[in-house]
Amino acid sequence: MAYNKFSNDAFKPIHVRDTFLFLRGNVSGFATQGGETGTSELIGANSNPGASPDVPCVIGVYACHGAASQPGPIRSIDSEVLFNYGGVVTGSPLTTSVAAIRGAINVASVTTLGAGVEGPFTYGVQGKAVIQGTMNIGSGFCSGLFAQLDTSGASAAITSGYVAPLIIDFGATSNLASSAYLNGQVVLNTTNCIINAAVKVVANASYLFDVTDLSYGGSHFYVHSGSGLGSIGTDYLVVLVNGVAKHIPLYA
Repeated sequence: MAYNKFSNDAFKPIHVRDTFLFLRGNVSGFATQGGETGTSELIGANSNPGASPDVPCVIGVYACHGAASQPGPIRSIDSEVLFNYGGVVTGSPLTTSVAAIRGAINVASVTTLGAGVEGPFTYGVQGKAVIQGTMNIGSGFCSGLFAQLDTSGASAAITSGYVAPLIIDFGATSNLASSAYLNGQVVLNTTNCIINAAVKVVANASYLFDVTDLSYGGSHFYVHSGSGLGSIGTDYLVVLVNGVAKHIPLYA
């Protein structure tokens, strides 16, 4: 579907749900993620496939690149928002959020999601790289999700705000007082492959960490007064600093 002017609030160059949806079938591109056989037919516009218990998954767009050679960069979805007005841009849409690609999952208050023995995998955005061949990319990059911030423009300037290639935010408010299951960042490696590091930093930076304990209800991770340190033990954390292994002692 198309709209004839950018000023329309409902302007959506590609709004797949208003156009068509496909049931995911046994297609090789998704075979490693549980591709099901026998379901590839078109279902109607604005339909609600989730109402059918036999629908395993729904995709709006599927693209498969099977060429033996790569003629150039391949981007199955290439979305770019360009602000190139010569003056100062104010008002809509800068008064609201702007995203080149947005993914969102909304779990309603009447819904309990994942009540089974094993919970579902639920993503606002999923990025995944499946390596089945040999990766020999030298100083290149291979990742399931890659975030990049480019400040190479001659007129680039940053005067305020939080600016980073990746920002992880829990939102402005929460109905929860606390939760032992919420983490700002989770790194999982449950395979038998011993990875080099859970977190690797190669940077020109003034600080390794810049942290602020907001102290809602008292200090939490920054405790600078009173007793409680205990005694130093023989256990420690191992870190690599400038290529040399170092030990951080722990207090019990």
